[in-house]
Amino acid sequence: MEKLFEEIKLLLKDLELPHLVKYVDDITSQIDKVHIAFIGEYNAGKSSLINTLLGQKVVAERDLPTTNRIVLVTHCPIEKKEKINPSTELICINDPKLEHIVLVDTPGASSAVKEHEETLLGYLHKADLVVVVAPSTQAYSKEIEELLKLLAEKHSTQLAYVINIFEAPDVYEEDPDKIKRLKEFVRERLREVLSSEDVDNTPIFAFSLRLIRKGDTNHPILTQEWEKFRRFIFEEIAEKAKRVKFAAIKEKLLKLLSGNELLDKRRKLENLEREREKWLQIKASTQNFASTVKNEKFSQIDEVLNELFYDLQKDVEEILAKYGSWEVIKNPSKVIEELEITIKGHFLENETLDRIKELLDYRPEFVRLKKIHPELVVEPTIPAGLDRLKEKLLKDIENLPYSAGKPGAVAKWVFPVALLVALGGGLLFALASQEDIKYLGIAIAAFGGIVALISLYKMLSARNQLYSRLTERVNNLRTYYSKTLKSYYNEQFTKKFNKVMDFIEGNIGRIKNSLDRLQKKLQRLEYLKEKLIKEA
Repeated sequence: MEKLFEEIKLLLKDLELPHLVKYVDDITSQIDKVHIAFIGEYNAGKSSLINTLLGQKVVAERDLPTTNRIVLVTHCPIEKKEKINPSTELICINDPKLEHIVLVDTPGASSAVKEHEETLLGYLHKADLVVVVAPSTQAYSKEIEELLKLLAEKHSTQLAYVINIFEAPDVYEEDPDKIKRLKEFVRERLREVLSSEDVDNTPIFAFSLRLIRKGDTNHPILTQEWEKFRRFIFEEIAEKAKRVKFAAIKEKLLKLLSGNELLDKRRKLENLEREREKWLQIKASTQNFASTVKNEKFSQIDEVLNELFYDLQKDVEEILAKYGSWEVIKNPSKVIEELEITIKGHFLENETLDRIKELLDYRPEFVRLKKIHPELVVEPTIPAGLDRLKEKLLKDIENLPYSAGKPGAVAKWVFPVALLVALGGGLLFALASQEDIKYLGIAIAAFGGIVALISLYKMLSARNQLYSRLTERVNNLRTYYSKTLKSYYNEQFTKKFNKVMDFIEGNIGRIKNSLDRLQKKLQRLEYLKEKLIKEA
């Protein structure tokens, strides 16, 4: 049994409930003795009742509320008095009747001294039997009711009730049913606080302690229940001491293990489960948010790039429409310079590049995320290399006219040379007398003619070639920057997003660890409760 108590205390310590560990210590100490506490308002006769039961004056009797501590009276081989702690005194007497009993005198329930009330409340959980002592002039009071409510709520303690007759004997002799009515009154009031079963199991005694102490036998109506009460304390309770003690401890522990403090732990477990579920939902929501944001961004990047390079293509077409192939061949620098000036002017005034820079800045998205989930920790850092990327795009656009080269520039010089070669070959054919020389002339003329024709074609199609090259370059830039900008955004956004996810995962992990630990402790609690229930 002691091992089970230690297991319960260890569990309560793990649950960070040190006051409940002390509670278990208190109620499981001296398991072979029954603690019988006498409570009631001051001057109700608690101390006198204890002394009368013992047949000697052991505890102090005063008319004023001076009992400021718990006084424990029990059997010891050596008689002694000792102070256990500031609020508890032990009196040992050599009385075999108390071998399995501790009689407990307590401060008055209605004491004006706050310290006395706190001392009483601090002891009640240790009592196995509480004997309420009340004067017949006020058989039930508000103070007694408050104490009984506390016992019913927090402690499983057996009750007995003693009505100490204060009035003169003739009051009861003239009205023999008065004691019966007093008991019925008390029992009805007890039903307002206790369960019907507890009330039915609570014996109520009525006698005049004053007459009993005098040894007066002339008024049996006021003394006849004394012997019954005495046997109840020293025979019935003492005889069942260990069983009563164990049953009381068992009931108290079961009530403790189902009490508010441990219900709070269960509520904490439920709160942790809700908290974990909340963070799992935040995780799923954040992942969906990231996926949606990236898809939207990629779509916006393509949209802006298409607009940018459409304008660029349009500028190329408009400029080249002004020139023929011969002008392109004759003065290519003029065409390229006009393209450069037009593109620079167009894009320096155009807000497209600024729009691209704004698109690549992920901070507004994380501000949105923070508004959706204020629990998240998001650092507003500036994306790295954003200005460099914008400058590189602008530079590549500015260099576009030069990237196409000068179509027809070589052909312009090759064409006349090729014509001369063809003409020379023709003259050689015409003037040669030998057959092989004639064939050589034909070959030279043919070669020169073919080269001349090719050069002529290149010169005539110089504008179209420039257009094709620039168009191809525009498309290549569009493809390149579509991949580059998306890759940049994905890398920067993901880097930032991973920090947010680390924060979320950290919270989920922390909650899960707390949840698992508390769950194991509460499972252990249920196991110990079952084990306690099965104990005989």
